[in-house]
Amino acid sequence: MQRTVEAMLGYFNQIRQVYANELNKKFEEERFSPNEISVLILLSNNRTINTASQLKVILGVSKGLVSRSVESLAAKGLVECRQDELDRRIQRIYLTDRASPLVSRLEREIKKINEVFLEGISQEEIDQMEVTMTKILDRFTEKGER
Repeated sequence: MQRTVEAMLGYFNQIRQVYANELNKKFEEERFSPNEISVLILLSNNRTINTASQLKVILGVSKGLVSRSVESLAAKGLVECRQDELDRRIQRIYLTDRASPLVSRLEREIKKINEVFLEGISQEEIDQMEVTMTKILDRFTEKGER
């Protein structure tokens, strides 16, 4: 196994893609793209991730795809963009109240997916992965601040 950031990000991107595809099956009637679902998940789980640039990096997709996804979600009334109070060049993306029932449903479906996909992986293994990922994140944060 390679010890590179690219390999780790690749694994997480693959997992995210499977997640999005599974969720897309559950939300076929709503006609969300896999990327729209990923944006909704990220916005609901990570309140500090709320710009197109952040979404682009985390999702590993183009700025154009993020923009189209956000525009589509905004047209459905699920997200809104607001100008940053301190830096007017930045547009922040927020879930609307209308998104709450959908986010709750997403969370329920994610819980079901986790139960199925993580079957056979012990809680200890999951905990160890979290400890390891936290160490890696701490290293990157520490080294990136120099």
